[in-house]
Amino acid sequence: MDERSNTKGDTRMNVHEDLVLRARVRLLSHNERILHGQEGLWVYRTLFAATPHAHAYKLALVLREQAESPQVAHQPEARTALLDEARAAATRIPSDAPTYQTRMWEYTVTQLHELERRLGQPGQ
Repeated sequence: MDERSNTKGDTRMNVHEDLVLRARVRLLSHNERILHGQEGLWVYRTLFAATPHAHAYKLALVLREQAESPQVAHQPEARTALLDEARAAATRIPSDAPTYQTRMWEYTVTQLHELERRLGQPGQ
């Protein structure tokens, strides 16, 4: 059977291989530990679709950063959507990952409450 096929027992999502390759090349050419911003979102979303356990932490982190960004400060629906996606990604962080990764969602909630306090907005 072709290893790229998506059978019932296969938990990988069906991802276009060229996009995954482009995302991997971009990530490998980046000199920092994490790729941030819109480009980071694209790369980690693409790679998460191919291998969720390997990219869950960085996707959740970049999503959280975007949720805290000034671009969505006055767009509660956009912020909520980003945080929902971050929460979903955080649930895919392997249980044997380092503590700072497995506790990602707790840190996210704490930082979100601090952000809302600073902005004078009610908690969600």
